[in-house]
Amino acid sequence: MRILLANPNSTEALTEACAVLARRAASPGTLIESWTNREGPPAVDSMYGDYMAGRPLARALAALVPPPDAVVLAGFGSYGGGAVKEVLDAPVVSMAEAAMAIAVPLCHRFAIVTTSARMIPYTEDLVQLAGFAPRCAAVRAIELPPIGAPLDAPRVAEALASAIARVAAETGADLVIFGGARLSPFAEAVRPESAMPVLEPVACGVQMAEALVRLGLSQSKTGKFAPPPRDLKDYE
Repeated sequence: MRILLANPNSTEALTEACAVLARRAASPGTLIESWTNREGPPAVDSMYGDYMAGRPLARALAALVPPPDAVVLAGFGSYGGGAVKEVLDAPVVSMAEAAMAIAVPLCHRFAIVTTSARMIPYTEDLVQLAGFAPRCAAVRAIELPPIGAPLDAPRVAEALASAIARVAAETGADLVIFGGARLSPFAEAVRPESAMPVLEPVACGVQMAEALVRLGLSQSKTGKFAPPPRDLKDYE
């Protein structure tokens, strides 16, 4: 089984960090191939960044030959994910959708911790669009430095643990999802400090993609994700 792990931004170091997590989560016999959206922005840290990532992402993934067995979109956002589902027959899994879907049977209500305060409304809209708003207790944030700047790993882990404790106390959430690929590598360090489950979305995306391939399932082509009505070259 070949799963393509697609980073919607152009930061290769983030692709590599997510690939490590994906390969750790993959089952024996699953090949994880990583891909970086080199024509995208260095980070999807705004609505503008989201839109700038979406077009080159969809165009490049539509042109893959041979296509993978499944695609995992390794970013906690939308960035044209619906368009990718339209143009590919293989299952396309957003790591955000996967994490929220896996959270639902494990908790009463989950919280999401994202990478900056400005991304809270963006993430709330993402939750609403995916249909999980009734099960989401809150979206909170820690403040990461700009992408490419040095990260103080112990300080980030401490900030995440503190945010998890606060959101649990204030909202009654009983599970937390890390809402950003930049946060995913910290899950292992934070879990021992958290009384509730911590979901790392790259692993959730890989496991869901594997399950869909094994079940022979993909996105429906009879409705929302039907192929575009014109040849893709007509959209250039």
